[in-house]
Amino acid sequence: MLSEDIKARLKKDFESLMDPVVIVFHGDDSTLSRETEKLLDEIVSLSEKLSLKTDKNLSCHGYPCSSIQWPDRDTGIRFMGKPDGGEFPSFIKTIIMVSRNEYDLSERTLEFIEEIDKPVDIKIFITKSCGWCPPTMLKMFSFALASPFITATAIDSYAFSDMAIRYNVAAVPKVVINDKTEFVGLKEENEILGLIFGAI
Repeated sequence: MLSEDIKARLKKDFESLMDPVVIVFHGDDSTLSRETEKLLDEIVSLSEKLSLKTDKNLSCHGYPCSSIQWPDRDTGIRFMGKPDGGEFPSFIKTIIMVSRNEYDLSERTLEFIEEIDKPVDIKIFITKSCGWCPPTMLKMFSFALASPFITATAIDSYAFSDMAIRYNVAAVPKVVINDKTEFVGLKEENEILGLIFGAI
């Protein structure tokens, strides 16, 4: 599935990995699930720091679903669908971000995040051809990585069209927080923070 050029590039990118990362996968009997698991298997084969585990108990809004985690803790990061096309580079960046425990958030934002003590569910509706989706997805994943109370799920709007219709997704990226607050497009960090607190 992955070309030799891409594999070589990924091996080089994965040299920056620090801590081990487990990709936890929950699929169903669909072709999409089988293709997704095959892609994940190829990805983890490129570094000794990566492993793949299937877990039917992985909580998600739909399947196939992949979660990029530490071996001993769930990061709250989820991806529903097959992470290919325009979302593939962001998926790889997320693996590296989790391994290095690095996120794209200011110190001030991190201080506010520490005050969160209630569950926050963030859905990020995306498409593989959307230019603003990758930075929005990575920003939301950073919030999840920074707090044990935040779960952020990127949802492929075409693979989960019923869900996209249910949440009135007319443009992407569309972000829905706790099914109360929503916005479209890439927002500033402090705006996102305000919306999270408004939703809880």
